[in-house]
Amino acid sequence: MDTEHMAKLTSAEIAALWTQYINETASICFHKHMVEHIVDKDILDVFEYALSLSTKHLERIQEFLQSENFPIPIGFTDNDYTPNSPRLFSDVLCLNFLNIMSLHGLHGYSGAITTSARLDVRDYFTECLASATELCNRTKNILQEKGLYYRPPVINPPARAEYIVDKKFLSGWLGEKRPVSCVEITQIYFNTKKTIIAKTFAVLACQVVKSDKMKKFLQKASKTADEHINTFTEVLSKENLPSPPLFDAEITNSTVSPFSEKLLMYQIGFLVSTAMTYYGTGLSASPRRDLSLKYMSTIMGGLKLANEWTSLMIKSNWLEQPPLAEDRSKLAESKK
Repeated sequence: MDTEHMAKLTSAEIAALWTQYINETASICFHKHMVEHIVDKDILDVFEYALSLSTKHLERIQEFLQSENFPIPIGFTDNDYTPNSPRLFSDVLCLNFLNIMSLHGLHGYSGAITTSARLDVRDYFTECLASATELCNRTKNILQEKGLYYRPPVINPPARAEYIVDKKFLSGWLGEKRPVSCVEITQIYFNTKKTIIAKTFAVLACQVVKSDKMKKFLQKASKTADEHINTFTEVLSKENLPSPPLFDAEITNSTVSPFSEKLLMYQIGFLVSTAMTYYGTGLSASPRRDLSLKYMSTIMGGLKLANEWTSLMIKSNWLEQPPLAEDRSKLAESKK
């Protein structure tokens, strides 16, 4: 591609690259700690693969940003990670964490491809999508091989394909409820799996942070996630369907943090914000009215938590500002 006549990066492309840079630097810190302690060779191999991907991605993003004189984000560095710290995650928790994070990556990269205009940026995110797919498949394969993968519920085939003919399909508040559909089950099950990882991470972070202010917030985050998990596992239970398991028992008893409080708080914020995105998808895919109400309630709970998180991060000077559009009014004032 002729770089001399290449179009400038758009705001959407900068947003995707900037966000990925922050997330990759955070992932590297977590993965370095996990690699130090993982015993199972199959799990260790896939984490080393994930680390190599993150390193390559950072190099490419720096090239994109520097080519147009955008500053490289601060992100997270070795200052946010303390090597040789006691273990926090079991092998099982490490593998499940990586599997869920690969799902987040797939969602983010597909969105970046659709919003990017330049061919070289789209090619880059297409490569990222392919590697995230590989990471998702490898982690899922290992989970299945070791008997650690909890499959979504199985349902029996209906007698025939048919159209909806009764408005009772939407009912759910009062009277008889229809069974949940396969679409609704999928959203509930995988949203619950992601929220379980968020809750586990909040419990883990609360165990090692020293700040009373951060500890109080993390306790609230854990409680909120627990309420959301209970909301949706209750739906599955009433339908005689299985729910995914909790992972709190896979946290070690260490109270020494390998990570900065800034990094731990950032990761919680990431998990809270992505949960609201997935709850929104679940809301749009769930016509049964009681499920819609449950999704709206969880989204509102997530918004309250996210607002508190933002306030804490700003007060702690931990929230990095993304590139902003020019303030034309301010520029005009400067010329008077």
